[in-house]
Amino acid sequence: MRFPVNHDLHCHTGLSFCSNDPEMTPEYILRHAEEAGYDVQCITDHFWSEMIPGANEFYGGQGLAHVSQSLPLPESDKVRFLFGCETEYCGEGKLGIAPEHYDQFSFIIIPPNHFHMEGFTRSPSCDTKEKVAELFTRRLEELCELDLPWKKVGIAHLTCGLVWMKGGYPEVFERMDPERLKPVFRKFAQLGAGIELNADCFLPGWREQEDAHLKLYRIARDEGCKFYCGSDAHHPANLDIAETMREVADALELTDKERYIVP
Repeated sequence: MRFPVNHDLHCHTGLSFCSNDPEMTPEYILRHAEEAGYDVQCITDHFWSEMIPGANEFYGGQGLAHVSQSLPLPESDKVRFLFGCETEYCGEGKLGIAPEHYDQFSFIIIPPNHFHMEGFTRSPSCDTKEKVAELFTRRLEELCELDLPWKKVGIAHLTCGLVWMKGGYPEVFERMDPERLKPVFRKFAQLGAGIELNADCFLPGWREQEDAHLKLYRIARDEGCKFYCGSDAHHPANLDIAETMREVADALELTDKERYIVP
């Protein structure tokens, strides 16, 4: 059977500073999920544990008390509605969620490539596509070695344009060595992590560089990973992702057996 495009495990309420949209309430998001026929919806506001020092200006203030303002979540007899978070990995073991907070969330997503945060996730000296490709590969290698509750962890937006904002960012993926990526994704598969298909990573025209856009996902698929859909929506207009996700899932030849499900 075809991969089911009936869920959204990456979505922001107005509590995320990068959203700040009063319309993006849990009630609105759940209502959209019901109308779209989803079986699972998760909110994943940006989060940095107060117990972890070194948050940057963006993440400071987005701690547990802040993101927990969405609780209790509204309930539905149609949609499993989950409370998750999007935290940050800065390299060398620095992760924005403390072990004491793992149980506060049903799902935790981690972006390995928020490289627009210069001086926080990327050194200013990492300033070429070759260097960024190496950094991205190393971050993935480091990430899969962390001690995390992996069965409820997702690797967010592998092909996000924030990896390189000076133009031609798919060339970063082309420069990444498949022989280093294969054991990484094999480890993610063994750990039980989910790999995100993020609608915002597949903007109109992505087919013109299809091999670059799909490279990492194809390796992940071949190494046994499971996948989930994420809108990464910050505003209501970004919630409708079915058409984009169907195109991507079909291009990857995914089936229902490759779907990741939050435990």
